[in-house]
Amino acid sequence: MQRIIRVLSVMLILMSCVSLAACANNEESESSDDTGKELGDKAVTLASDTYVSNIGATYVVKQLLEEVGYNVTVKETDVGIEFSGLASGSSDASVGLWLPGTHASYWEEYKDKLDKMSMVTEEVELALTVPSYMEDINSIEDLANNKNNIGKKLDWDITGISPGAGMMELTKGKVMPAYGLDKNWKLQSSSGPAMAAELKSAIDKKEPIVVTLWTPHWTFNEFDLKMLEDPKNKYGKPDNVYGVSRKGFKEDSPLAYKIIDQFNWTKKQNQDVMYSIQSGMSNEDAAKEFLENNPDFKEKMLEGVETK
Repeated sequence: MQRIIRVLSVMLILMSCVSLAACANNEESESSDDTGKELGDKAVTLASDTYVSNIGATYVVKQLLEEVGYNVTVKETDVGIEFSGLASGSSDASVGLWLPGTHASYWEEYKDKLDKMSMVTEEVELALTVPSYMEDINSIEDLANNKNNIGKKLDWDITGISPGAGMMELTKGKVMPAYGLDKNWKLQSSSGPAMAAELKSAIDKKEPIVVTLWTPHWTFNEFDLKMLEDPKNKYGKPDNVYGVSRKGFKEDSPLAYKIIDQFNWTKKQNQDVMYSIQSGMSNEDAAKEFLENNPDFKEKMLEGVETK
């Protein structure tokens, strides 16, 4: 009889263990399913223009998304294609929407097909900019008045960036006519890197130069520069940078949307990443180094998110 009782006891213990294991497996399965649902579509395409101020932010976000389990592709294009791609759904999100000024025309054109997200960086500025050693040139009006024959010294050229950039449209369409610069001065199109190279070349020779520039930008880490006063306020108040996504991205990849929506950093943090890239580090490595050196920032950006 005692033997039968012992056998029954062993059988009960074994059955309890099997039941507990099954419960644990079910809970784990449910947890995995929940995580999968939260991730949604794991393939995410981030759009960026070719300006290093937005590239740095994009690659930091890429690292954060990959930390969670997403497969991220970065698509670098002209700013116009960036926004048309988001509107058409060929890209998922960007962290480079500058409002209310710089990208106003793109936002007005595509806003019905886009979701504006939270602010990424506060008060980014646009301005015509010169080296600080140009002591007599402090305002756009100094250019308009040809102070110290500055126009002739520069062959009446302002060194710009790509023609589709919001800053170029604003400079050519509003700033130059308001100050009468459109009568003599010419806004020369190039690219962000070409503009920076021209600036460096002039500074190395201590020659005068006027460029279209903005903050954040790595050149402010490298050179002593000053943004010219804009007494007519044609560049407007400083923009804020926002995240933006295609319609439906929040539902398709909820966790990716959450991470991008809570991503924000300072101009200095952006400039530090930009400067690393400019100094020869790859976009990926610069973003990775920044996150490794700023663990509190990384923890804050992934708040409420379980990493893989």
